[in-house]
Amino acid sequence: MKRTKMTFLLSEICLLIMLLLCMHLIFSDEKPQKRVAVIVEKSGDEKWDSFINGLKQAAEIRNIHLIICNTDEIEDAQEEKSLICEQLDNQVDAFIVQAAPGKDTGGMLREIRSQKPVLLVANDVLKEQENGDHPPQYQELPVVMPDNYSMGYALGEDLRSRNDIRGKKIGIVSGFEETECSREREEGVLEALSDSGCEILFHIYTTYDMAVTEKLRQERTVDYLIVLETGALEQVAGMYAQESGDRPGIYGIGNSIRCVYYLDEAVVEGLVAADGYDMGYQSVLEISGALGNQLYAMKNRETDYRLLHKEDIFREEVQQFLHTYD
Repeated sequence: MKRTKMTFLLSEICLLIMLLLCMHLIFSDEKPQKRVAVIVEKSGDEKWDSFINGLKQAAEIRNIHLIICNTDEIEDAQEEKSLICEQLDNQVDAFIVQAAPGKDTGGMLREIRSQKPVLLVANDVLKEQENGDHPPQYQELPVVMPDNYSMGYALGEDLRSRNDIRGKKIGIVSGFEETECSREREEGVLEALSDSGCEILFHIYTTYDMAVTEKLRQERTVDYLIVLETGALEQVAGMYAQESGDRPGIYGIGNSIRCVYYLDEAVVEGLVAADGYDMGYQSVLEISGALGNQLYAMKNRETDYRLLHKEDIFREEVQQFLHTYD
């Protein structure tokens, strides 16, 4: 009897040792998660939903801990630097950032990059202009975003391919004037319309404190409106959706379900939507490469976009694309 008890006790001890060994092996293989701060303006807006979905999916695969900062407007480099410094105090390992408007942003972000990896999304920094015979003093920051020039060009080309716009009057509503994103989208639209015979009556740049609809009411009547930023498109389409009678044809760039709703309601006639999910997913892949290897040089990645019309919305591939916006 004593021998049986001794054998049982030894067996239990052996099992306990094996269990402890297994647990040690499991947890010793687990690497601590790297912490990545994500800073984009108005992070709670639904235009970021698809982007954040992509971030989270890739972060789970790459064992990254995301800190999606709760932000309102980020008006300039100083405001963005303040947000970044808060996260530096929190010992984050890297940053995924939307560049703030203004010429000072590039220098500020390059300064931060000397301390931690920095990846831009959605918008490049405003590039310095050439000065005489001297090239711009611009050191590239890696960026993941769609080709904003091509998005603008696709929108302008869509307008002229679906309508005879010779002699027609057109108004353009853009994003912030001091961003590379706005500049490139405008260039694309204007190039697409350059020989169409239309007349550009006005060009409005948005600001954080601007009511776009009130500004529009002060402008002359146009046949078509081209709106190049999600928030502005939501405001403009929302205004005309409430009005009866004639309204201009609206073509826009927008990354929210609300923009798709106005397309489905035929308030918006043509919509260019960026693949935000892919932008988020590719961003985490790039930043995790830099965190895993100090010699890894992050690369620019160009993400996709789609040109949509009302008749496209319920096609299977479009529904799959729009599902990422939920």
